[in-house]
This record gives sequence, C-alpha cells and structure tokens, in this order.
Amino acid sequence: MWFTLLLLSWSVEIVLGGWFVYYFWTVKAWTVGDITEFGLGYDVLFVYHSLTQSLRHPYLITQVQIAYFALIVYAAFHVLAIARGLAFPGRERLRLGVRMQPSIREVERFDRAFAQLARGRLTIPEAPQLKKPRWWAVRDGHGLQIRWVGWVLVIDRDLLVSKHFPALFAHQLGHSHSFDLLTRTLWNIFPSLRWAPLTFFGLPNACGRILFYPFWMKYWRDRVFACDEYAARLGQRHQLIRALDTLNWTMEGHTATPGGRWFHETPYLESRIDRLMRYQAPLTRTSSRA
Repeated sequence: MWFTLLLLSWSVEIVLGGWFVYYFWTVKAWTVGDITEFGLGYDVLFVYHSLTQSLRHPYLITQVQIAYFALIVYAAFHVLAIARGLAFPGRERLRLGVRMQPSIREVERFDRAFAQLARGRLTIPEAPQLKKPRWWAVRDGHGLQIRWVGWVLVIDRDLLVSKHFPALFAHQLGHSHSFDLLTRTLWNIFPSLRWAPLTFFGLPNACGRILFYPFWMKYWRDRVFACDEYAARLGQRHQLIRALDTLNWTMEGHTATPGGRWFHETPYLESRIDRLMRYQAPLTRTSSRA
C-alpha cells in the first residue's frame, strides 16, 4: 500500500505537474464562455517584447522557452523540498532539544523495558520479531510522549520512568518493525502544502500530495491500528489500553475534531481502545490443526 501511494503521488507530482506547467505557460489565451483572458506566458512575452523593442539587437524568446524555464523552476522547488525533507528530522530534534546521549539511569530503564518485552515474547505463541532501536534519545521536561523523529526514537524523560512506558514502547517498535520509518522519510520530501498557492502562477507544487491526501491519512491511521496490534501480539494489549486511557490527555485523538479524523494521521483514542478490546490473538498452529 505504501509503495503504491508513493508511486501514484510522485507520478502526479512529476508527470501531471510537469504537463500542467508546460501547458499553463504555452497557452495563448483562456476562454470561458464569452470571456477570453490571455495566458500568463503570453503576457510575460508581450511585456518582454515591449521592453526590448527599443534595443538594437534584442534577444528573442518564445512562449516555449518561457515554459522550459518554468519547468526548471518547478524542478528546483522539488530539489529544495527534498533537501528540506531530509533535513527535517535533524531540525525537529534540535527544536525539541533532545539529548542524543541518555544517562546511565535512563539506559538502564530503557534496557529493562526492552528485556520485559523480550521475556514476554518468549511465552507468547506466534509472537512477532523484536529488535531494539539503533538510535534513541531523551527529551527533558514534563512530557509523556514517545515518537519517532526520523530514524531516532525520542522519549520524554517522565514517560521513561512511567509504568506505561513498556506498552507505548511496544507500539513504537511496531513502526520500526515495518516500512513506516522509510515511508515517513519519503513522505516528508514532498513539497510543502504551503507552496500549493503557487499553482495559480503555473507551479502546481504538492499536487500529488494534495490529490492523495485523504488516502495518505487513511494509511497512517491504519498503521497506528497495526502497531497497536503489534503491541498486543507482544502481550501488551491490556497494558496499552490502560496507557491510552490514563494518558489520553497527552495524545492526539482524545478530543473531537471538525469532520472527524478524515484529514488526520491518528484515529480517535477510543477507536484504538475499542479495537484492542476486540482483538483476538491468532491461533497457534497446533490449535488450528486440532
């Protein structure tokens, strides 16, 4: 699903977006009913010829050349977007003020939580694979959040000492156990939605992102449910329910939003809890043969 969405989004962004740029700048006039309006490329060409007609040897340009220049600008915006997207995790960690070198006590708490999940996994039939994050960091303060910022797991210090940490940790491990971190990286390199108004000037930045935005939000909500199931398969179902119920005020999805969650990456917390309560562990191979 993630690969299909990326392929479709970038196809619209590059192919259809590039066609729009070329057509926008080469069309001579737009006609709607009885109203005819000259195209922006034709206006630019007219202004250029008006300013250069007094020169002895003016450099002649055509609308096609203007369109090619617009395509170069359009490509430059995407190169800038890729650079911004790749740099975003580092800038976000600097903004949050995280410590990339946890203290000895924090490392011990982290290792105890992971060891607890590893021990529990050994007693659960058909439990998923478990792998310790390669990079993790701590954010000082009174927050109770845990999230991936790029490929680094950032944990609020107060959550690290909380009894709810192992369950929420198990949920986040579900993201690193899938293609979520890679997909998020490739999602971040799309042009910003704030650049979309440039479409009125023939540069349809973020058109692929906008066209498939509801599908992307649905994909991210499904990934949240999938990671909840991953934690449940590690034996953390009841613990995760308690964590979501107790710490709901610190998480997205605990209050109503206009239009529901159609344009949000996370589902309502109650929907997550409801799915966990209805979750049934997969049957073992022995019991399925019986």
